[in-house]
Amino acid sequence: MKPFLSISAFVFIFLSAWPLPVHADELQTRFAAVEYDNRDALKDFNYALYVGRLKNRIKTGDTIEDEVAGKMDFIVNRVMRILEMYLHDLNFKIVIRGSKSGVQADFKRLYNRDVKYIAFYSPSENTVFFSAKNAKLTVVAHEIGHVVAEHYFDISPPPRIHEVMAQYAEKHITD
Repeated sequence: MKPFLSISAFVFIFLSAWPLPVHADELQTRFAAVEYDNRDALKDFNYALYVGRLKNRIKTGDTIEDEVAGKMDFIVNRVMRILEMYLHDLNFKIVIRGSKSGVQADFKRLYNRDVKYIAFYSPSENTVFFSAKNAKLTVVAHEIGHVVAEHYFDISPPPRIHEVMAQYAEKHITD
């Protein structure tokens, strides 16, 4: 009996010292797979993404996941309308980090540069990164503007033109 106890104790100690993988949750919208660090990050994102009078036009369900999915699909459709760039098969990824330092770490990992960004779009990853607590409607519309512009053209527009289109979407999201 003693050898069994010591083997099981060894296995327990070994496994408890093994780092557990960080698990992010995910939800699917019509246009995007949304990955988020944890439910609190998703709640913060949803709360920060205040849509004001536009709320009446957004399809939502009973859960936070449904509400975020509804808001994101609404924003994507609205940005496509604003830019007059309609994409029926648009598909991209959104990553919601619990803090802006998480977004900045993602940028550093991808581009090996330190930045102070609260959000950014990576065309090579086809992914938008957001800080949960900084997800203002204008910020989200701006980054989605980059996504739409990137997918609309066969050859990506120059960075300054990309930025002008994203700023235009940001400015007119509440019209």
